[in-house]
Amino acid sequence: MTSPNVLITAALLSLLGSGCNLLGPKRTPKDDPPPPLPTADDRKPSAEQLISYLNKQADHLESIETRSLDIDVKAQGSTVSLDGSLYCQKPRNFKLVGRKLGMEQVLVGSNADRFWFYVKQDPSNALFHCSYTDFEKGVDLPYPFDPEWVLEALGMARITAGENTKVEEDRGHYKLIEETTLRGQKVKKLTVFHKGNSRDSQPQIVSRSMVDVATGKTLCTAVIKEVSRIPAERGDGLPPRYVVCPRVIQLEWPQQDTKMTLDLGKMTVNRGISQDQFDMPSVGAKQVDLGKYRPAGRVVPAGYR
Repeated sequence: MTSPNVLITAALLSLLGSGCNLLGPKRTPKDDPPPPLPTADDRKPSAEQLISYLNKQADHLESIETRSLDIDVKAQGSTVSLDGSLYCQKPRNFKLVGRKLGMEQVLVGSNADRFWFYVKQDPSNALFHCSYTDFEKGVDLPYPFDPEWVLEALGMARITAGENTKVEEDRGHYKLIEETTLRGQKVKKLTVFHKGNSRDSQPQIVSRSMVDVATGKTLCTAVIKEVSRIPAERGDGLPPRYVVCPRVIQLEWPQQDTKMTLDLGKMTVNRGISQDQFDMPSVGAKQVDLGKYRPAGRVVPAGYR
């Protein structure tokens, strides 16, 4: 049986969502229903328009920091709760710490050169790491990790429209559909937008999913429950710009029968983060370079109790 601890590590890095307002910062009363469309007219937006919007939001978000992260996981009848902290800074700096009863249980991070993870309950007591150079050559990892997808899901990475990108719609949503290749696997990325002007904690981006084109199965989904609109200093003497960040996110892995809820709590955005935060730690009894060594099977640590 797959341990929830592996899924914690995988989930926190595989994807996170983002929610934004297509119509800008204008606010409407809570009892006033949002307009039926998120554009100035009644025409369906093009893929280029939606991608342009996503890229504009990405340009406004340089870093995210929270020290009040709450994690709840439900996996195959088991429930795990952790608290911790999260740091992310463009282009590849990332650090997540999960704690239980004040003790560090999960360490996940990356910098310009490599990424790593450590789970205290793993019987191997090893820090696993991999260089981006080896990763891009197609290293088979014991957990799903895609640095580019992490940045996209956080709303921090710019994307480009490919030839197979299109927009579909239903009564309440626009759906941006991108067909691409991820480490040799054909996948479909689906970003769902709320029609209308989001406000307060309501997300504009409702969910992000990744689907295996060959099987049609959903690999993972992030459903954005709430967002925070955070004032960020602009450095030009003008009033702060409000940046929209996900706050409550539900991550789902249908094939693993797993759901995880992340509450990022109180966040700080676009504040400089010390590069020391993104140094690979010296923990565990050994370090395993996944570019040179592939563990047999998945890394399955003992369960938390």
